[in-house]
Amino acid sequence: MKKMKKITKFILSLTSVGVIVLIATLNASQFAVMGQPTPDVDGKPITQSGGPRFSQPIEDNLSPGLGSPSQPTTRGGCSIKDQKNKDLIPLLPKNKIGRTVSEYPEFFLYLPQSEAKVAEFVLQDDKGKQIYQTTLNINNSSGVIGISLPTNKNVSPLQIGKNYSWSIALICDDKDRSADVFKRGIVRRVEVSADIRSQLQKAEPRLKAVIYAQTGIWQDALSTLVAARRANPNDVDLAADWKILLDSVNLGEIAAEPIAPIDPKP
Repeated sequence: MKKMKKITKFILSLTSVGVIVLIATLNASQFAVMGQPTPDVDGKPITQSGGPRFSQPIEDNLSPGLGSPSQPTTRGGCSIKDQKNKDLIPLLPKNKIGRTVSEYPEFFLYLPQSEAKVAEFVLQDDKGKQIYQTTLNINNSSGVIGISLPTNKNVSPLQIGKNYSWSIALICDDKDRSADVFKRGIVRRVEVSADIRSQLQKAEPRLKAVIYAQTGIWQDALSTLVAARRANPNDVDLAADWKILLDSVNLGEIAAEPIAPIDPKP
C-alpha cells in the first residue's frame, strides 16, 4: 500500500510539472485560442440550435475586468432623462471584456436620453496611449449605437493578444468635464483556430453570430447581428437571436431598444 501511494504521488508530481511547463511556453495569442470553448461537439460543427448564447472564455472569467467596486466606471452628475430609467450601458459581458478577431472592431452601447448634446469615444492601448478619439452628435437620441474604428493609416489596427481600453462619455458641460457620465470597457483581439475560421467562411450571418458567441468572440457576435438587423429590420428570427445574445450576458432589457444611427461630429 505504501509503495502504491509513492507511485501515485510521483505521477501527480510529473503531471503538475508538465502543466507548468506547458503554461510557461504559451504566448498571449495561444492563450486566447486555448481559452475558447471547444469549436465542435463530437467532431460536429456548431449549429444554430439554442441560438447565439455567449460563452465567456475561461481566463476572462478569472479576470477582474472592470466590474469590481475598486474600479468605478461612472463619474459626474450629468442628468439622464431616459423615460425607461436606463443608464449609459456598454454592451459587454459582466466583467466588461469583449474579444474580437477584427483589426478594426465596432463598439456598441445603449445611449439613454440625457442633457448631453455630444458624446466622446476614446480608445487607448495597454500603455494608455490614445489610438482613436471621436465626438458624436447625440441630441435627444437614444437606443443602441455602434462606433466603428476607421480603417485608415491614421488609426493603428488592434494587435493580437493585447488589451485595449475604450471609454464613452456623455458631455453635458464642455467647460466642466467632471459632470460627464462615463463608462469604460476592454477589447482584446485574438486568433481563432483553423476549424473555426473554416466554419465562419461558410456560415450565413445567423450561424456566424452563433459561432462567434459560442467561441467567446463577443464584439464580432454583436457586430454580425447588428449588421444583419440593419439590413433586415423586420426579420423576427434575427430579433429573437438578438434577444438570446443579450439575455446571455444579462442585457435583456436592451433587446427591444432600437438600433439608432449616430454620425461622428465633423
